Amino acid sequence: MTTHIETSDAGFNLQLKTFVSKIPGYATLFGLSTAQINAVKADSLAFDYALSCAQIMQTFAHNYTEYKTQLLHANITNLGGFPTLPVLPAAPAAVPADIKGRFRTLIQSLIHNPNKVYTQNIGEDLGIAGPASNFDPATGKPKFTIAHSAGGHPKLNYTKGSFEGVEIWKDTGAGFLKLERITQTTYIDPSALPAANAAAVWKYKLIYLYKDAVAGEFSDVVSITVNGQTGTTPATGGTATPVTPPAGG
Repeated sequence: MTTHIETSDAGFNLQLKTFVSKIPGYATLFGLSTAQINAVKADSLAFDYALSCAQIMQTFAHNYTEYKTQLLHANITNLGGFPTLPVLPAAPAAVPADIKGRFRTLIQSLIHNPNKVYTQNIGEDLGIAGPASNFDPATGKPKFTIAHSAGGHPKLNYTKGSFEGVEIWKDTGAGFLKLERITQTTYIDPSALPAANAAAVWKYKLIYLYKDAVAGEFSDVVSITVNGQTGTTPATGGTATPVTPPAGG
């Protein structure tokens, strides 16, 4: 689940007001103290006041500049007196700097609550939810690259995303066989390299794992040329297991 904090001043002010109006109803669920609720309320009041006063002063500055221009150049019979300074509303209690930083920290404490009670619906009600995830395991297709490791063995790197890992399939010339299942995003193929002064082309493809089962479709096939090194024994293709590829292979 993702969250969203508004970037514009006006948007953040409205978001903070929405949050403050709703969060007391979730205080018990999240174990929030009265002091925590009052702190975010004070932040909201302070920012709303600062934003309102800034807008009042900006409007006054604009009007005063217009008056100055007309005073210099306009053909107006009755220009009127100088604009008077606006009277600002009473200020709320001052708060420390970094209102948005405190708000972000509070949101994270809700998401990572030990009781795991935060939901997308709660986030939407509080006005902090990001877009709902459109993750669909059935449409996953891994993307990966291959390079040579320091020892000359193929080193695979793939993008994991929301999946649990991948299943690696390998073809050394006799068709694809399942090589390994991994959860890390980097894998070095330990298979024996070709004999010294020999070379071979090894091909790989990956398919995602989700809930301990293959999901989605196979990646595009990526090939790499491996070279024999002094002291190596002829390649046997590693420990690939001859099983039937998943559908879509």
